[in-house]
Amino acid sequence: MNEFQIWSVFTSFLISNAIYLAGVFFILWVAFRAANHLTSADSVVVKVLLSLFSAGIIFNGLTVSALLELNLVSTAYSLSQIGADSASAIRFIADWGTGTAGEMSLVSNPIRAGWWLVVAIMLFGKIWQKKA
Repeated sequence: MNEFQIWSVFTSFLISNAIYLAGVFFILWVAFRAANHLTSADSVVVKVLLSLFSAGIIFNGLTVSALLELNLVSTAYSLSQIGADSASAIRFIADWGTGTAGEMSLVSNPIRAGWWLVVAIMLFGKIWQKKA
């Protein structure tokens, strides 16, 4: 593989990642809408089902974030392995390179993990709070 092919594969991934992330945010909006429409008359089964739905969304959001991180690091590793010497490649390797191939981790970035934790607290709080 040459540098152009690595960049092409990487940008293709970024497009698909953005589309998937847009889908995750849409379905997250659906979950918040459903949580807002819960009433005190709704059964525990409905709340449990909405909680499971919400947990799946949060897992998908963490997965999309983890895949982004993995591909950033893997692209930097690939560029360093072929000895890419363009200014863009050198800067990218300096920013994202770790010297090793990337590893998948759902909580590799504490800021993203913290953001999804806040989303989880807001969503589950809305589902399980007492309704007036």
